[in-house]
Amino acid sequence: MIVITRFLCVLTALLLTAATATAQQLRPETDSLGQVLQRARQLRKPVFLFFSAAPAPAPGKLTKQQITQRYNSGLDDAAVVQVLQQEFLVVKANMSEPVGQRLARRYAVSTFPTYLYLHPDGTVLHRSYSNTPDAARYLRDIDTFRQKLASPDNLSALEQRYAQGERAPEFLRQYIEARRSVGAPISPELLDQYVRELPIKAFERLEQVMFVYECGPLVDSRAYRLARLNQRLVDSMYATLSLPRRVALNKAIISNTMLAAIKAKDDKLAVQGANFAQGSWQASRNYQMAAQAYSGNMLHYYSAVKDTTRYLPMLTNFYERFYMNTPADTVRKWQQRQQAVRNPFQNDLPYPNLARPDSGVKVHMMPPTVQFDPVAADLNNGAWALYKSGTRRNSYLMQALRWSQRSVALDPRAAYYDTMAHLLYALRFPAEAVATQQRAVAQARQAKEPVDGFEQTLRKMKAGTLD
Repeated sequence: MIVITRFLCVLTALLLTAATATAQQLRPETDSLGQVLQRARQLRKPVFLFFSAAPAPAPGKLTKQQITQRYNSGLDDAAVVQVLQQEFLVVKANMSEPVGQRLARRYAVSTFPTYLYLHPDGTVLHRSYSNTPDAARYLRDIDTFRQKLASPDNLSALEQRYAQGERAPEFLRQYIEARRSVGAPISPELLDQYVRELPIKAFERLEQVMFVYECGPLVDSRAYRLARLNQRLVDSMYATLSLPRRVALNKAIISNTMLAAIKAKDDKLAVQGANFAQGSWQASRNYQMAAQAYSGNMLHYYSAVKDTTRYLPMLTNFYERFYMNTPADTVRKWQQRQQAVRNPFQNDLPYPNLARPDSGVKVHMMPPTVQFDPVAADLNNGAWALYKSGTRRNSYLMQALRWSQRSVALDPRAAYYDTMAHLLYALRFPAEAVATQQRAVAQARQAKEPVDGFEQTLRKMKAGTLD
């Protein structure tokens, strides 16, 4: 199975969230968010929505008491709990549940824990994230929210003005900045609407070009074309920005373009987005990563639109080329080169995220207690993705089995054995599948990981009922 996402969530949960054992804890509402928001409008009371990571086993051999001491949270301080319970309707989104996962997608939440402070009408006015034992930080967040709630220019008021048809360029910029400050998406239509209100000469200013780039315009959109009118200015901008900031700008453009292509099932737009990704690496003369960036984005597109005819051949070619025919140490060097610009807690953001200065948070990442091989994880993900595609074509499954075998050789984890067992079962090697799944169960027990899922799969394999 694909476990790197789950595995990273485990790390994130343990690095960023608290395993609390205090008596002072929030009492979330039991109703759905929709029902709570309906009541919030009636009571004119704001909502505190917090996203917690799925429960995870302790890393290594840490005891529950040690985890509590190491990851204690100021959110459970009596003063913080009292204010939140009195002034807000509290909703908890648990990422181990489908409802929590849907809410995370709705509010573009990818870091856990994340805290959203909502206007009674449901508009996000303030966003904060990460765990700290400092209760004062959470009280500062609440004070910041109070100020925004009292402001006549908060995002809720701006949303109403926009809905009523206000379109002056100064207002549109204020509206865009307010949405960005709480992590709300900037739609391509809104960004194009903004640039349409500006004179052409506005794009001779570096500040204006930077602002449009920070919003992540779609490749070949009106905003994108206008921002690139003066190529000399664009080149100058990229030359002066730090590497993490350049990468963040490019990632925003690529991500928004690919999402729009998926939504519209627009092959042409997907190719444009993938070409942009490829070009961003070619500028640094890293042609291997350029080719990988193009293929990776097109794979994501074909998978999302369920075009298996093009997805499966590209997937097999991708892993054979970039993983099986390349030494693992070389792949690790590529990944290490990207790692420096991947971590959002260590790099400059493409624009100021007001949640951070508002809350006064300084994030210190604890060294992970569990290490994993990223090459093995990628190989496992590729093998599981091919299995989950539904194909039962032996040539594809045999290639995925080779990837799985290499992932286990590099890093023998329970979930990687589980992937291999599924592939063996699909290839009609039931005895080998059962033996491999037994290794998965044994490995999980040895690592003190949950074994229920692996054991359930093992029972189905023995009974010949695994789907």
